[in-house]
Amino acid sequence: MIFYKINMFRSVTKITLYFWVLFLFSTPAFPDWSLVNEESRINFISIKASDIAEIHTFKELSGRVKNNGQAQVIVNLFSLETLIPIRNERMGNLLFETKVYPIAAFKLEVDLQTILLTEAGKSSDVTYRGMLELKGKQFSMPVKLNVTRLSHQSFSVRSSEPLLLNTDRLGLSGGIESLRVIAGLPSISKSVPVTFSLIFRQ
Repeated sequence: MIFYKINMFRSVTKITLYFWVLFLFSTPAFPDWSLVNEESRINFISIKASDIAEIHTFKELSGRVKNNGQAQVIVNLFSLETLIPIRNERMGNLLFETKVYPIAAFKLEVDLQTILLTEAGKSSDVTYRGMLELKGKQFSMPVKLNVTRLSHQSFSVRSSEPLLLNTDRLGLSGGIESLRVIAGLPSISKSVPVTFSLIFRQ
């Protein structure tokens, strides 16, 4: 009788262990955090004739933050919006060369665990080094962010200060000059401030 109970205990233990292993290996991983296009924006400012500033934006963004912290934001360059259709076309063709390079991307690795452990409504300022991919080239640069935990299933990432891009470094000066000539402008600044507000949701 005693041996029977021992064998029964061993059998139950093995079955229980089997189901735990099955559960652990069959449970799907938590989904990635996806960028919400309708609630996100990326803006940049162009300055012409020394003191005339205009704000432009991109209407189509996508991206995700994986559970290992790898993050990527993709910009559809065709979605450029300057509020002037002919300028949208000229900047797309002459500056970004959208027919050859339809998208730009920014990649970085974030401390996702710290974000997830943050209480809803709380935020923190962080600095990361990311990689901008534009027109077939990569550019490493620091970016200063304000990260806010909005709820259990969402958080926001905003620029805590503008990201200043130099068109010479990015290989965009030729396009800038072409735009200047077509528009008959005395100058277009080669320093471009970029700001963003991104919402990620699981």
